[in-house]
Amino acid sequence: MLNTGLLATKHMNEKLMIFGAIAAAIVVMTTLVFPFWNLIPNTVTETVTVREVDQSGCYVETSDHFVIHVPPCHAQVGQNITATFDAKVREREKQI
Repeated sequence: MLNTGLLATKHMNEKLMIFGAIAAAIVVMTTLVFPFWNLIPNTVTETVTVREVDQSGCYVETSDHFVIHVPPCHAQVGQNITATFDAKVREREKQI
């Protein structure tokens, strides 16, 4: 009777260790491989210069010379407009 109690406890400890290892792997993967904070936008509003206009919107140049697409746009090329965009676009382009 006593042996079965120890065997059941050992089996339960093994299950908990496996569950803990899986949970730890998930935490590591979500923070290192795909950081969830990239999903949270960091919006910036700044005055930008329109470089190109097409049917889908405008391509504008920011103050630090990055080209960003602004969807709803009715401006002319060369015009300065105020645009709101996700600043993380710049960070991603710097990594490329």
